[in-house]
Amino acid sequence: MKKWLLAALYAAVLITAWIYRNDVVDYMREHGSFPILVCLAALVAMFPIIPYKLVIAALGFSFGTFWAAAVSWLGTMIAASVIYALARTVLREQGRAYLNRFRMLQSFTAWVESHPFMSVAAGRLIPIIPQMAVNVFAGVASIPFWTFTAASGIGKLPGILVYAFLGDQGSKHPLAAVLVFAGYVLLLGIMLLFYRKRKKLPPA
Repeated sequence: MKKWLLAALYAAVLITAWIYRNDVVDYMREHGSFPILVCLAALVAMFPIIPYKLVIAALGFSFGTFWAAAVSWLGTMIAASVIYALARTVLREQGRAYLNRFRMLQSFTAWVESHPFMSVAAGRLIPIIPQMAVNVFAGVASIPFWTFTAASGIGKLPGILVYAFLGDQGSKHPLAAVLVFAGYVLLLGIMLLFYRKRKKLPPA
């Protein structure tokens, strides 16, 4: 799909979601169940028509920080495991071709070989590394499943909690939301500086 068509699709979905946001929230509160919401979150994570951060914030607005974080975390972990399994088995060659599009992963490779747990966890935290690429890379590199799962679960949690909190409390307590987001950005900055220092990456 051409980039402008994808951008137009994103814009259309976001505008529609914003226009009908109250109806969507009311429907989710009335009919949504935990397993269904987790399955929907997993589908959105695997096929990211809507940016996943917006999904987390919307769930936070609808169900509060805890349940939004739980649904989002489980959904994205299921999606990550499925992509990992596909990349490790039936789509190995396609996975390698996909990874060749990301120059940064050439530097990421050497770190993975010696620090698989830390590399996956850092890949989840550092925003300039695409999350789908981490899933595919772990499968292609044959990182053990439980190492991948544990590192992903830990690495994903801070961002999910932050965006769930922003969706839940952003309009009620804007100052607290700003402070939490600022702390999250500071954490990302520290992680990125640490990663660049270890790998001597050029500035983004």
